[in-house]
Amino acid sequence: MKNILFLFLILLVPFNIYGQDSIVNYLDKEGKIIDKINAVEIETIVKKDSLWEVTKYYRNGKIKQIGHFKTKYKKIPIGEFLTFNRKGKISRIIYYDFFGMKNGLSRSWFDNGNISSFEIYQNDKKEGKWKYYHYNGNEACRLYYKNDSILKSIIYDEKGIEIHANLIEFQEPSFKEGLDIFRKRLGQLHNNLDYQVVGKIYLSFIIDIDGNITDVETSEKLPKELDRRIRIYLENIKGWDPAFHMNRRYPYNFELPLNFSVKFHD
Repeated sequence: MKNILFLFLILLVPFNIYGQDSIVNYLDKEGKIIDKINAVEIETIVKKDSLWEVTKYYRNGKIKQIGHFKTKYKKIPIGEFLTFNRKGKISRIIYYDFFGMKNGLSRSWFDNGNISSFEIYQNDKKEGKWKYYHYNGNEACRLYYKNDSILKSIIYDEKGIEIHANLIEFQEPSFKEGLDIFRKRLGQLHNNLDYQVVGKIYLSFIIDIDGNITDVETSEKLPKELDRRIRIYLENIKGWDPAFHMNRRYPYNFELPLNFSVKFHD
């Protein structure tokens, strides 16, 4: 007989900021405010001197992004904005001037520590030479911008050799058998556990550049063995084509809820 595990939503972000000059929002994957139970991110807005510090958290409590605005309604960003990956490493830095416009050099990194991009903004518009890199560190493309328009592009393969190809700005990963089949496979997870789970589990994972599911995490505190079985089950689902971004295979983060209910048998 399976052990029955009832899940209760536990948001792991340490909130000790409630007050007149603080706000807590629960967000969906598009950043819209929703109820606490269905939130995939948590956001805090705290008055710091003359600015408002906005911090977004993953459900597991790790910081996703931090930056400042001139108002608590997130109007007019100012200064340095930092984005972090799920491992706690900086994945992007971007700067806003006093008027809330992007200005200067923006950089991003892959989760393996390699540089992902160098981008230049001038008065909120793309300018100059932008460079993107493959996951292995070799250059993927150079784009030359003037007033937000591409004047020229140079594309390189993963060995760093220039090639003739059309620019692929973004393409989501795809499951070869179709998303309906993938969802069906996920739905079968419950039958492969030694626990009869009741409630909702939020899963996050990465489709890596080879189309494999990696870095599986659950946002709720689960027994170690149950967590391990969920991770192994997802990692064994094969058949993904990776995402593409600026003519390079690109790690893509998924986050989705799984609802479970008790099944009674005679």
